[in-house]
Amino acid sequence: MFMKYCKGDKVRFKDAAGSAVVLRMEGDLVYVEDSFGFEHAYQTHELIPHQHLEVGHVSIKDEKPKTSQPPAQQVDRLIIDLHSHELIESTAGWTKYDILNYQLDKARQTVSEARRRKVAKVLIIHGKGSGRLKDEVHHMLSRLGGLNYYFADFADGGYGATEVQILLSKH
Repeated sequence: MFMKYCKGDKVRFKDAAGSAVVLRMEGDLVYVEDSFGFEHAYQTHELIPHQHLEVGHVSIKDEKPKTSQPPAQQVDRLIIDLHSHELIESTAGWTKYDILNYQLDKARQTVSEARRRKVAKVLIIHGKGSGRLKDEVHHMLSRLGGLNYYFADFADGGYGATEVQILLSKH
């Protein structure tokens, strides 16, 4: 038994960030178009329907107020999500080349900012997709030097994200 999707349905990916629109179904295969306009085929079990759930505040009996701490983003690592819908309000008039270069510039700026602030790690979320953005990010990181990079832990995105470790200079 598999989920039935219709043309135009918005779906999310179980193992990657982002969403897509259903183009057509052929048996258990669902063909979707991602935010870059690329078509991909997924098994129905790899997709979930896109829906917004709103839940108000649920108070816990005798809950003690938590002391405020700065978010992890400000303390031990910077995070940048390179999905175009996260970086650009509207991609109308942008070419895929322009979008890719903008994403790479944002990744480079985040690594530079981490170095400036002496933050040891950067999480770059590039998504799984066709792998083009991931390949370009890895190529850019290899040229920067002074860092190590590897796929993130599964909880942080796995193959859809790259963890960058800034190597501290001994000077």
